[in-house]
Amino acid sequence: MKTFFFMGRNPKNKSGVSWKIWKIQRQGRTVTVFWAPAVLKKRRVRTAGKLHIKKITRSSVADAIVFERTRVQSKLRKGYQRRPRRR
Repeated sequence: MKTFFFMGRNPKNKSGVSWKIWKIQRQGRTVTVFWAPAVLKKRRVRTAGKLHIKKITRSSVADAIVFERTRVQSKLRKGYQRRPRRR
């Protein structure tokens, strides 16, 4: 599962900052996408509520791989960053 985080300005929030978490997972022809708002707790990013889930089934495994790559690239262009590996 690939996990991405976004932190950006949001004047509607009291803090003025908005945190988001976005995950994607592929199993065969099925691509599952998870997303939710996020908060910082004890110096770690946690979901602020329940994760939203959407499953997308493609016609072939190759099509699912291409779909997953395009979704990841679009999130990277929007400013999402990959989660650093834990040590």
